[in-house]
Amino acid sequence: MQMFKIEASGLSQLREALSQAALPFDDLSEPGRQFFRFEMDGKWIAYGGLEGCDQDMLLRSLVVSDSHRGKGLGKAVLSELERYAAFQGVLRLHLLTQSATGLFTANGYEIFDRGEAPVAISQTLQFKHLCPASATYLRKSLGTAVVTE
Repeated sequence: MQMFKIEASGLSQLREALSQAALPFDDLSEPGRQFFRFEMDGKWIAYGGLEGCDQDMLLRSLVVSDSHRGKGLGKAVLSELERYAAFQGVLRLHLLTQSATGLFTANGYEIFDRGEAPVAISQTLQFKHLCPASATYLRKSLGTAVVTE
């Protein structure tokens, strides 16, 4: 699996993938976001992204293609995004999910009340507008980021 940073010109494919997965995509071109395309044999298998800067970042838009789901690629993509974030000096990753809580808790993320999110995270469009109040808020410290297989 290879990871490629998506430039502005490649966001349309990401929007399409997120739309098909019923995930938010309205703010993809806003500043402070980094998105990545994951490929095998020259074909996309997954997308993922990060938002923010400093020690806390928001994990964004993790989606695996329909034909590759159930094969452990979500965990592999998550691991790559965590490694990238840690290399950038990020200490904690935060996220909201409505359907993948199990994937994240199995890989070291803990569920918290949304009110416990740091201001830099709680003020993102994702938190304030794009994800419903019913979405689960999770976070993970990256000091010991290990993704299980």
